[in-house]
Amino acid sequence: MSSELFRLTHSKIETFRRCRKQYWFAYVSGLPWPEQEQTAALIVGNAVHRAMQKLCDTGHPDDGYAELDAYLRMPKHELAGPGTEGYAEALACYEAGIAAHESIASEARWAELESWAPWERGGIAVRSRADRVDRLAADRWLVIDWKTGKFEVEDVTDRQLDLAHVIVRTVRRLPAEATVRAVAWNLRTGQQRVRELTRQDALHTMAYAARMAERMQAEAEFLANPGPHCGFCAWRGRCEAAARLEGEGLEWLLADGEALPEADFAEE
Repeated sequence: MSSELFRLTHSKIETFRRCRKQYWFAYVSGLPWPEQEQTAALIVGNAVHRAMQKLCDTGHPDDGYAELDAYLRMPKHELAGPGTEGYAEALACYEAGIAAHESIASEARWAELESWAPWERGGIAVRSRADRVDRLAADRWLVIDWKTGKFEVEDVTDRQLDLAHVIVRTVRRLPAEATVRAVAWNLRTGQQRVRELTRQDALHTMAYAARMAERMQAEAEFLANPGPHCGFCAWRGRCEAAARLEGEGLEWLLADGEALPEADFAEE
């Protein structure tokens, strides 16, 4: 793969869309990334994904149970360790995952399929990962992204599934007529976000990625977009825009001593 290709991932694209300043910090500045903050939700998600990988590898639930327990008993994961609410949530999600696994009848399956899809003419190489891939038939495939959060942003999830679809179609050299069911399967809520995708959809995804790459490479200002997402940004401690929003709010709109006008709410 040519080193001159612009490399893209789902996270890289979504970071650029969400906040240009965060994108600058993460992908342009060259600064070392801050250590990721450990939260119970993050630990639970990682534990369930590791357990589901073991389950997919062997088909034996005990392998997943052992991985889940060992991971959550690690001292650095004590926020979701045995006896905590997080541990119970992880166990419940994995047990839902066992039922999901048993509901899938396939000819072959793979866990954690990750690779690059290079496109020389478009000047890009897209990297993505599918948590699970199943061959249902020669021309029918299933791609799953396991979710454990309380909610998902649908359009973001759709873009993630689209990139995973491209990787699977590329790595497995699917025939043009093959269709792929891409599913974001939430093991906490039981909800499934399903996209039925074709070769044409993969081409559209790569065209979108190439056009986004053009914008990302042409960006010069990298203006911040402070908002609720700042609370989850590892770079927020270095971002002046986030600090100003938190410290000043609307005060910058006012002249010295000026007050905001009274709001006039009509009574219902």
